[in-house]
Amino acid sequence: MILTEIIFYSAIQGVSEFLPISSSGHLLILEKAYNWQISGRTYAIAAHLGTLLAVLFYLKKELVDLIFFIKKPKNYKFILNLILITLPIIIVGLLIFKTYDNILLTLKIVALTSILGSIILFYVDFSTKENKKKITELSYIQSFIIGMFQIFALIPGTSRAGCIITGARLFKLNRIEAAKLGLFTGIPSITGAIMLESSWLISNYKNYDMLILFLIIFLSGIFALISIQLLLKWLKNKSFTPFVIYRITLGIFILIYISN
Repeated sequence: MILTEIIFYSAIQGVSEFLPISSSGHLLILEKAYNWQISGRTYAIAAHLGTLLAVLFYLKKELVDLIFFIKKPKNYKFILNLILITLPIIIVGLLIFKTYDNILLTLKIVALTSILGSIILFYVDFSTKENKKKITELSYIQSFIIGMFQIFALIPGTSRAGCIITGARLFKLNRIEAAKLGLFTGIPSITGAIMLESSWLISNYKNYDMLILFLIIFLSGIFALISIQLLLKWLKNKSFTPFVIYRITLGIFILIYISN
């Protein structure tokens, strides 16, 4: 893997992880284009670790407040909401989808889910008026339903952040709060995915270069941090429409490509 490929790979993962455009779908496209097979899976784990470190850094103040002041009613409810949102994807991911990940990991599925997911996001986003509703105002039932939305993120191309944002907008969170919920829920989801793949790293340690992995971790983290900052700045006055247009366009191009 040459330096330009490392930078490109890290940029794609870092930028797409917390945007509603699906990082797994974009990584699959790259792996197909460059014929990364065994190594591609390892690079994906490293890239996810980089994005995890980025979101931990970006949310450090909020996380410190949650950890050290957990007994505050607001913080206690917030953590319970995160647990309820995360439980469905962990349970379903372990029991069902982990068995079928190779079957689902195809360009056709990425294209179809990209188009369908973006249409649903567009409808929910524009049918919900902007307000000042916060994440802590979500009920436990609403949080669990958002967690059920997140299950669909196990299908490549659907977008984990997109599922969370769609569910959050459905329950009338404003766009910035919906995006921030995508950041917070990314912490347990990405951590769980890395832990599930730890056995792969251990059993295939001879198949990768540690320097490449460290570069991917560092670069994907930098790109993710920039992406998060730009996303939240954009959502102060704008909508998710550009991401919807991009995903539909990408899905159409993929379908045209695989049909030839």
